[in-house]
Amino acid sequence: MKKFKFRLQSLLKYKRHLEQVAKQEMARGVADILACEQRITGLENDKISAADQLESLVEKGMGAGQFNRYRQFITAVDQMIIVERTRKTELEKILEKKRDALKQKTIEKKSLERLQEKQVREYTHEMMREEQKSLDEVASLRTAREVNNERI
Repeated sequence: MKKFKFRLQSLLKYKRHLEQVAKQEMARGVADILACEQRITGLENDKISAADQLESLVEKGMGAGQFNRYRQFITAVDQMIIVERTRKTELEKILEKKRDALKQKTIEKKSLERLQEKQVREYTHEMMREEQKSLDEVASLRTAREVNNERI
C-alpha cells in the first residue's frame, strides 16, 4: 500500500505561515492600541494633576504669568489628548483591516485543510476497497481451488 501524499502540502504550510504572520500583525495592532490608551490615560492624569495644582495655587494667590503657564500646559495636554485619541481611532481602523486579513488567511488555510481531510478520507476509502477486493479475490481463488480439488 502506498502512503498518502497531499500534493498541496507545501501550499498548506505556506498558508499556515501566512496565518501566523497575520496573527502576529494583529497582536502588534492590539498592543499599539493598548499603548495609545495608556498614553491617553497618562495625559488625562497629568491634566487633572495640573488642574488641581492650578486650583490650589489660585486659592493661595499666584501671578498672571504663572497662571498663563499652567493654562498653556493644560491646553497643550488637551491637544495631545486629542491627537492621541485620533491616533487611537486610526489604529483601530488598521486593526480592523488586520483582523479582516487574518480572517481571510484563516479561511484560505481551513479550505486547504478540509481538502486534505477529504482526500485522506477518499484515499482511506479507496485503500479499504482495494483491500476488500484483494481479500475477495483470495477467497474466490481458495473456493475455486477447493471446488477444483473436489472434482479430482
